[in-house]
Amino acid sequence: MAETIQCEVAFTGGRFAAGPATCAQRHMWNLIQQRMPDSAFYNQIHWAALPPGGTLSDVREALGELVGRHESLRTVYQVGGDGGLRQRVIRSGSFTVGTVKAADEADVWRVIDAWGEDTRRVAFDHAVDLPFRAAIVCRDGEPVQVALCVSHMAADLMGLRVLEAEIARLSAARAEGRAADPPPEFRQPLEQAAFEGSERGLRLLARAGRYWDEQLAGMPATMFPGAAAVPESALPPFHSAVLESRAVALALPVLAERYRAGSSAVLLAVVSVLLGRRGGLRRCGLRLLAANRTEGVLRGTVANLHQEVPVTVDLSGETVADVVRSARVAAMRAYANGLYDPDQAERVVQGHERARGEHIDLSCCFNDARAVREDRPGASPATPAEIRAAMAWSTIEDDDLHEAERFFLVVHDDVPDRVRLVLGAQPQVLSPDDVRAFLLAVERLLVSLVADEMSLADCAAVAGAAVADDTWRSPRLHA
Repeated sequence: MAETIQCEVAFTGGRFAAGPATCAQRHMWNLIQQRMPDSAFYNQIHWAALPPGGTLSDVREALGELVGRHESLRTVYQVGGDGGLRQRVIRSGSFTVGTVKAADEADVWRVIDAWGEDTRRVAFDHAVDLPFRAAIVCRDGEPVQVALCVSHMAADLMGLRVLEAEIARLSAARAEGRAADPPPEFRQPLEQAAFEGSERGLRLLARAGRYWDEQLAGMPATMFPGAAAVPESALPPFHSAVLESRAVALALPVLAERYRAGSSAVLLAVVSVLLGRRGGLRRCGLRLLAANRTEGVLRGTVANLHQEVPVTVDLSGETVADVVRSARVAAMRAYANGLYDPDQAERVVQGHERARGEHIDLSCCFNDARAVREDRPGASPATPAEIRAAMAWSTIEDDDLHEAERFFLVVHDDVPDRVRLVLGAQPQVLSPDDVRAFLLAVERLLVSLVADEMSLADCAAVAGAAVADDTWRSPRLHA
């Protein structure tokens, strides 16, 4: 990688303060502790394009203001004497920003990739470190991108998107010599912790505890019955693949309109059908990633607010439409209970395991991470023939997703006019070929449903056809 020049950037925030951690912070803290000493597993790489005309000084000042504005970026964590996690907000200080030169546009992304690969491997010491790192990438003497490495303790994906937008706005204001617009009202993590301890917050947590109890009572013990129990040290590497599909992007709004359900519910239903078919199960048990940002004051918050909540989808109906209805209601209830006390949830799980006399496997996850989940108003729906023809341009290849799960499916919309489905699995539940076959089956089932409603019995034949056709597609040039 090109030489990185380091510079100290000062920040000043509105206050020094301390208090208990939020439920989502405690949830993430528990996950990080489970990965120790490999806590760098939860480092995230993100980037923000910079407007033209700015200087290095403009961007550095914008980053300093950003840290002063968002307390999660200047928060450290410690376990208190009572064993509870506490957060402490630092009022002022400085952080290091690197500057890297790129030769051309292609080199910009090579620089970001190399910087990210090196930086994400270095764990944060959350007791003393600011939970982020930054580098400015310059081309022809002008800053063009900011690369970020952010601990999941400080921000989730939606928080990273807020940072991306704010970096661009603050940098543009400085480049144009004007004051930046004040941010919309948002809640800081300390205020979120106070809300969770309020009368209303405690009611929500109690309701979520009851929801966990209900879900665990009816959830299958595992979605992969009969999978060999192999010690983690003896497992081959976690394998992942990515399907990039315009056909899926075209099919989802058509099916969402037909079923009067969100496209996320349609995807969840199809994934549930395929998982249930593999295991011969009448219910599908998954974890959904809840953003927990339905309140307006949380939409502009930079913090880790997401939590993973169980959901059970009923597969006992006759048609896919029946499963979509089940998935829609189940997902709505799950997201409504996305804020929960992780310690209480763990006690609920342990209680059900004792009562059932078996381990309950919750390591099967569905994450719809699309920024825009529904079709734009006014868009003309594609015809079944157009959608089927679009399959010719789908690509599938290996990916580098790594998760501490047996099955983890992520949905992205970061490629124009396409949906990216990234699936990773442990080899004792899905082989590398099975991972690819599953992704192709999702696409084939969605495309087939556009042409005609389908019984659950017919889904097996359609899913199998995805593997029997031209299948293992390699990347192609997109039309």
